[in-house]
Amino acid sequence: MAPTLGYLSLWLSLFFSILQFLISLKNKKLKLINISVHGLLISSLISFFLLMFSYIISDFSILNVFQNSHTTKPLIYKIAGVWGNHEGSMLLWILVLTIFNYFIFKLHNEKNSIFILKALETQALITMGFILFTIFTSNPFERIFPPQENGLGFNPILQDPALAIHPPLLYVGYVGFSAAFSIGIATLTSNEKVPWYNYMKPFVVTAWTFLTIGIALGAVWAYYELGWGGWWFWDPVENASFMPWLLGTALLHSLIVVEKKQSLQTWVLLLSILTFLLSVVGTFLVRSGILTSVHTFALDPSRGMYILAFTFLLATYSLILFGTKSKKYFNNNYFAFFSREGSILINNILIVVVCSTVFLGTIYPLLVETFTSNKISVGEPYYNSTAVLIMIPAILIMGVGPILSWNREEKSKTLKKIFPSVLLTSVMTLLAFSIYQTYSLVGVIGIILSFWIISNNLVLLLKKKAGHSGGMILAHLGIGLLILGITGSSVWQEEKIIRMAINSETKIKEYNIIFKEISEIKGPNYIALRGNFLVYDDSKNIVTKLKPENRFYPVKNNFTTEASIHTNLFRDLYIVLGEGNFKDGWVVKIYYNPLVVWIWIGALVIFLGGIVSTAKNLKKLKSSQ
Repeated sequence: MAPTLGYLSLWLSLFFSILQFLISLKNKKLKLINISVHGLLISSLISFFLLMFSYIISDFSILNVFQNSHTTKPLIYKIAGVWGNHEGSMLLWILVLTIFNYFIFKLHNEKNSIFILKALETQALITMGFILFTIFTSNPFERIFPPQENGLGFNPILQDPALAIHPPLLYVGYVGFSAAFSIGIATLTSNEKVPWYNYMKPFVVTAWTFLTIGIALGAVWAYYELGWGGWWFWDPVENASFMPWLLGTALLHSLIVVEKKQSLQTWVLLLSILTFLLSVVGTFLVRSGILTSVHTFALDPSRGMYILAFTFLLATYSLILFGTKSKKYFNNNYFAFFSREGSILINNILIVVVCSTVFLGTIYPLLVETFTSNKISVGEPYYNSTAVLIMIPAILIMGVGPILSWNREEKSKTLKKIFPSVLLTSVMTLLAFSIYQTYSLVGVIGIILSFWIISNNLVLLLKKKAGHSGGMILAHLGIGLLILGITGSSVWQEEKIIRMAINSETKIKEYNIIFKEISEIKGPNYIALRGNFLVYDDSKNIVTKLKPENRFYPVKNNFTTEASIHTNLFRDLYIVLGEGNFKDGWVVKIYYNPLVVWIWIGALVIFLGGIVSTAKNLKKLKSSQ
C-alpha cells in the first residue's frame, strides 16, 4: 500500500506543479494558486515520508529499499538510506523545492501580486522538470517481484553520522538558490516596481548558510571516514558544491550593495541565475556517471543527459532573458576603492575568477576525455597554484571591507581604522609561530590572513558600530577561524607510515605511541579488528588511548577503515589501522594534524552567523510588508 500511495503522491505533485505553472502564467485566480502551492507541498511530503516509512519497516518489495537497506542496519542509517541513493535523493530534492516554493508564496500580498506569481511560475517550471525526471527515469517506488526477504545493504562508507545529515543540509543550499533564480527571473519579466532584492536576500542567506554547513559536514566525513588524514581533495564532486558556494558568496555581498546603494542590480540578477545553474550542473556531475568518485551515484549516463538538457534549457532561457531585459537595471555609478562597496565589487571579481578557475579544472578533463578519449587529471597542484593564490587578495580585502565606510573615505582615516587590527594581527602571528616554530611562505601568509580577518571582526565586535550586522561579523569571524585551521593542518601536518607489531613503540612530535593489543569486536551490522594504542607525552604521562578499526560488513562484503582521533585546540592525533597479521605486524598510519578543530569551529561559527542574518532579514522583510 505505501509504495502505491507514494507513487500516486509523486504524480499528484506533478499535477499540482503543472496547475501552479498554468495559473501563475495567467496571473489570476489566487485561490487556485493557494490550493496548488499547498497541494504540491503536502503531496511531496507524503511521497517522501512514505519512502522513509518503507525503509524503516524494511519493505523489500520496493527495489530502492532492497538495493540500499538491510534488516540489520541501525535505524539512523535506514533513514539516511532514503537520501543515500539516487532515487531517494531526487525525492528529497523535490521536497526541498516545494518547501521553498511555499515560502515564496508566503511573500504574496496585494502590492506584489504579479511579481510573486511570476516567481511561482518559474519555481513551478523547475519543480515540474525534476518531478518528470524522477517519475520517468528514477522512480523511487519501483517494485521488485517477487519481494525479497532481505536487502543488499547500504554502502558502509556512507554509514556515518556526519554524512547522514550532510545531504539534506547540502540540498537546502543547492535548492535554496532556485528561489533566488525564480525571483531574479520574476524581476526581469515583471513590470511591477517592488523591492525584489529584499525578497531575494533571505533565500540567498539561507541557501548560502546551509550550503556552507553541508560542505563542512562532508569534509568532516572525509576526515573521519576515509582514513587518509585530510578533509578536502579537490574532488570534482567537492568542486561541484564549492562553485555555487563561491558565486553564492558573491551574490550575498552584492545584495548588500543593492540594498544600501541601489547599485550592482544587473550584476546581482546575473549572479542569481548563474549560482542556481551551477547548482544544477553539480547535480549533473554527480548523477551522470561521467565521474569516478566516492561521492557520486554510479548511474546510466542517459539520466545525466536529461539533467544536462534541462540545464541547457534553463540556461538558454534565463540568459537570453537577462540579455534582453537587464538594461533597465543598469546604472553608471562608479566605486571608490577605499569604500565598502568598492571592496565588495573587487572581491566579487576575484571570487568569480576563482570560480572560473575551479570550473575549468573540473570540466576540462571531462571535455578532453569526451573528444579525444584521453584521460588527464587535474589535481591539488593546479588548484593550489591558481584558485588558492587568487583567494589571497580576496581574503585581505574581506578583512578590511567591513571596517570601511560607504562612499569614498580618506586613506588616512582607513589607516587609522585598521591600525588596531594590524597590531592585534602582529601579536597573534608572533604567538602562533612561537608555539609551532616552523616557518614557510605559505604558512606565514595563511596565518597572517586568518588573524587579519579575526582581528578586524573582533575590533568590530568590541566597537559595536551601527550598520554592522552581528550575523555578518560572526560569519567573517568563522571564515578567519576556518583559514587558521586550513593553514595549520596543511603546513604543519606530519605523517608517519610504519609497520608495528604488538607492544612496539613509535614517536611523532612529542608523543610516544605504543601498540598494546588488537582485538575482534562485533557491531550491529559489522565485525571489526580494533587496535589499542596508548599515547604518552615526553613526561611519560598518558595522553589518550586510540582505538582505530578495520571493519568488515558481511552483507555488502565491504571493508572500511575507522580512524581514531584525539583532538584538542592545538592538534589532532590521528591513527589508521591498515592491513597486517600477528607475524608481520600491521601497517599503521599516524598523523599529527595541527589546528584541524578550528576548521570545524569556523564552519559552525559561519553557520551561526548565517542563521542570525537569516532571522534578521526575515524580520526586516516581514516588517516591510
